[in-house]
Amino acid sequence: MLKIRALALSVAAVTALTLLVGCGGGAADTKTLEDAQAKITALEAKGLPPSELSMAKVHLSTAKEALEKRNNPQLKKALPALAGELDKAQKYYDEQVSTLPPKIDAAKATAVKAKDEYKLTGFQVKKIDSTVAVIDSLKKIDRPVQANNVAQALVALLPSLRDDEAKANSIRNKVPGQWLFKDQAKSVEHKEVNAIEQKLFTFGPGNKAYLVESKKGQSGPFLKEDWEFRSWGTYDFMGDTVMLMINRFQIFKQDFHRFYPAEKAWKLERQPTYDSTITDGSQDRSISWYDLYESKDFKKVK
Repeated sequence: MLKIRALALSVAAVTALTLLVGCGGGAADTKTLEDAQAKITALEAKGLPPSELSMAKVHLSTAKEALEKRNNPQLKKALPALAGELDKAQKYYDEQVSTLPPKIDAAKATAVKAKDEYKLTGFQVKKIDSTVAVIDSLKKIDRPVQANNVAQALVALLPSLRDDEAKANSIRNKVPGQWLFKDQAKSVEHKEVNAIEQKLFTFGPGNKAYLVESKKGQSGPFLKEDWEFRSWGTYDFMGDTVMLMINRFQIFKQDFHRFYPAEKAWKLERQPTYDSTITDGSQDRSISWYDLYESKDFKKVK
């Protein structure tokens, strides 16, 4: 049905172009070229390869130049050539598109089957589901070429998703618990600098995550910090990376002391605190297994 409708439109478009060739009217010729440009733009949007439209663009450019210079002989020569190239491009598109639906469906089926075959979980499953949704959206807006490109790319990605699942399984039982990062700021030049920064990540039952990040002490010759941020959410795995989906973020404390040399005084500059529900993913984070364990920056304390 798609092929028949598209072919009918092609014949109508070529007929209109052919009829207008002999008119010689400036307004009619302008409309003809506008329609031709719209046709090229539509075919490009549908995913027709640029090589199939190159000659049509050449003839369109020639026709536009001829119209601008009122070169009627050149215009009458360019318009039929343009109509012919558009017809060829449309036929090529129709022939290619007619073969795509079964290819797209087969690729989708392969990807969906892989979820069970490879026993995929977490972000590996999300990758397949979100990509299938994109394919369906492209089909819905009549972009079968793009839909097929995405579908074939998804099939090519399946071995990587299988490998990512193996990586996730290798760390899945090692992540739960509490992980502590602790760092102390020091300065040889300024002995008074001595601030402690901590991150305590708790990965609990039911894939619940709770993060507490804080810093306290003098971090520079003119600055003292005392702040604490808390985050709640869930976690899952994308390969050997822990993905944190934060749904609540709280600035529990945010106090800064700054030293003003002219006054020889420290002054408290207290910033606002708040507790917010997060729905847009703006606080989502990730931490690789390397950073959590292999780098030795974190230590599992519970």
